Amino acid sequence: MSVPKQILVATDLTARGDRPFARAKMLADFWGAGRTLLFVNSPKSEVDIAKVESLLRRTYGEDAEGCDLAVNYGKPPEVIADTASQLSSDLIIVGAARHNDISDFFLGTAVDNLVHHAEAPVLIVKERPRANYDRILVATDFSDFSAQALRTALDFFPGAKLDLVHAYHVAYSAWLKSEGVAAEMLIDAEKELQDFMANTNLSASDRARVNPQLVEGDLHESVHQMLGTGDYDLLVLGTHGRSGFVMATIGSRASEMMGRSPVDVLLVGKSA
Repeated sequence: MSVPKQILVATDLTARGDRPFARAKMLADFWGAGRTLLFVNSPKSEVDIAKVESLLRRTYGEDAEGCDLAVNYGKPPEVIADTASQLSSDLIIVGAARHNDISDFFLGTAVDNLVHHAEAPVLIVKERPRANYDRILVATDFSDFSAQALRTALDFFPGAKLDLVHAYHVAYSAWLKSEGVAAEMLIDAEKELQDFMANTNLSASDRARVNPQLVEGDLHESVHQMLGTGDYDLLVLGTHGRSGFVMATIGSRASEMMGRSPVDVLLVGKSA
């Protein structure tokens, strides 16, 4: 995979959607990619295309120049995924969660549904863009899905530094105080991490950009604490669909982690 050449941005064409729009503009300029703004409307009413185009120019001004506009009808998650597939989009960008609309795309089942249907990675924009993604945190469980997420992050952001984090548990640590048990589990985790890096088959230059590290305890809490330091611009998670809901490399609490993340989140499926 190389850098994206086509970006699909879901928007309601209001100022509330300025963050995903601004991030899409920044990434498009960085990659030399095209942008399509997708406006999803209820099937109960017809859209006046001329008014939508006028609203686009009024809301986003010169930054909207060069954007294509797509208007479709239906439920946003399915429409976004289907439109991205039809346009061969390499990345889908949506906003973060406050309201059940497009500009502030709500987490939970809507994102689950979108990621389950989408062929392209999904970027959930939370922060107002100020710079490129230079420091990235990738969570891993050593699965093929997290390997794909790591490779995608390396391809998408060739100038960034990546911290790859995996959490291991010391069984019954509250009762077993043996240093030998903890040391043995750490050795096993280190071996798994080494094998994962070797099997991911990264180039020497990409490998030099990855800082693998292990943490003891709960991955969700560890990632939350790491993101809270302000050292990272982006969280990257590998995902796969099951029964219509996204399951991430971090387990069934994927939506919780996305919701708690103070930074943007990139969700990468194995087909990416």
